Amino acid sequence: MKFKALVSTLVIGSVIASQAFAWGSAGHRMIGEEAMRGLPSYLPAFLRTAKAIADVGEYSREPDRMRGASKPGDNDRLPAHFINLDDDGKIAGMTLDQLPANRTDFDVKIRAAGSDPYEAGYLPYALADAYAQVAKDMAYWRVLTLMEQHEADKTKKAWYHADRLRREEVMLRDIGFLGHYVGDASQPLHVTMHYNGWGKYPNPDGYTTDPIHGPFEGVFVNHNVTTADVRARLGEYTPCTQKPEQCLDAEILAANAQVIPLYKMQKAGDLVDGNADMKAFVTTQLGLGATTLRNALVDAWRDSKSVKVGYPAFVYDDFVAGKVENPWVSLYGGD
Repeated sequence: MKFKALVSTLVIGSVIASQAFAWGSAGHRMIGEEAMRGLPSYLPAFLRTAKAIADVGEYSREPDRMRGASKPGDNDRLPAHFINLDDDGKIAGMTLDQLPANRTDFDVKIRAAGSDPYEAGYLPYALADAYAQVAKDMAYWRVLTLMEQHEADKTKKAWYHADRLRREEVMLRDIGFLGHYVGDASQPLHVTMHYNGWGKYPNPDGYTTDPIHGPFEGVFVNHNVTTADVRARLGEYTPCTQKPEQCLDAEILAANAQVIPLYKMQKAGDLVDGNADMKAFVTTQLGLGATTLRNALVDAWRDSKSVKVGYPAFVYDDFVAGKVENPWVSLYGGD
């Protein structure tokens, strides 16, 4: 394919594609790395190694790097990066806490309101799914680690060891995916209908209608923000005492509250290299992403003790309590 034709192909589908990247490579990498550096010592030691920190930083970019693999893949995955909340913080008349439990029912609601669910976005569902997957990875890791330590049969012990290592690699990738969507949720332009300029909406304050998405999340971050800046904005751990999706949705709402401030700053001329106010704004949002991810990982570790694993399924707490006699068939497979 000639170069011009290749470029033309890559820019097709601009409406959804323009929202598919949040923070660019630098921002997503920093969120993933700083969240991992902030993990407490009681989480598995492998998560706090230099390799794990670097891997999560790179895996946090993966949902963007998957873009363009196929039309079916893009159609399904790209809307996971955003949700187009209106000025009242609603989507199709629903607040985030009123969203249906699953995407199928969400799609029905969006279509009934005369909108396209793939243009509305489904970031809250991507967050909930990614969190649940990490918690399940951690549940498997708990059981595999325990069995590796106590299994007397050498063949089975070797399998537990190998499967624990496999689970660690899978977990790091899944943490990266969670980190990516958490990063998206901290970017104000990923949680608003004004995602790349104000758009064709009432605009009495004269906010820009020019594309600002890329200059804000990519160029400015790459030129002005360092990992040390984000590390300084990492907040204290606060446990989630609600359903995980409610705590994750709180990040979306916090970012949505910054949409107007961002447009005001752009109007004032702050979206330029070296601007201290814009740097503070951006690092605050990146810090929100890193803090939310770190908190979610600690919560997932807590929750993993009661997540079902294997087939027939069981939970770690029941196994430790002696309610599960031997998990070999459930974990290795007997079918």
